Amino acid sequence: MATIREESDYDSSRSSLTAPGSRRSWISDIGSSSSVSVRSFGGGWDAPAASCRHKPHKANQAEWEAIRRVRAATGHIGLEHFRLVRRLGSGDLGNVYLCQLREPWSTGCLYAMKVVDKDALAFRKKLRRAEVEREILRTLDHPFLPTLYADFEASHYACLVMEFCPGGDLHVARQRQPGRRFSISSARYCPFAKPAILTA
Repeated sequence: MATIREESDYDSSRSSLTAPGSRRSWISDIGSSSSVSVRSFGGGWDAPAASCRHKPHKANQAEWEAIRRVRAATGHIGLEHFRLVRRLGSGDLGNVYLCQLREPWSTGCLYAMKVVDKDALAFRKKLRRAEVEREILRTLDHPFLPTLYADFEASHYACLVMEFCPGGDLHVARQRQPGRRFSISSARYCPFAKPAILTA
């Protein structure tokens, strides 16, 4: 299990996700919950949300129960409910952070939050690709693929709260294999499979 640093919030000096030609950092924009407008999205980044459905294979999972409790208490789930612990990695569409719910009763529930800058994606003509990724994650329900617990928008950033997969990055694991390919035996069961979507 990953080691979690004791800190009240994520260290903003470690963030580097910005739009081209912009000096803003997503952490500096949304780090203060008092100045953040967090709203849900669905069917396009700015459309009204349909909350992520309950995934049958995760019926008894503590992480789902914690998300449900927050939604029941507040009517929504948003950035203000999470504490960022550390950055897990980055990919073509954004950065992924290890996070926890702020509620004290949710200790032990770890999530991976993928954060994408919509302005940067629009500039690179990749906004639709990010929307498709979110829609695919919403419909997935498979024990070998990461579960999407929630999705929401904060300022000009879109956030996907997913299952934390501590096995590492599939792409990095493949690069380390002889000939950069998995053997037949390792491909039959690959413990690295889940994290591939996190940073792709």
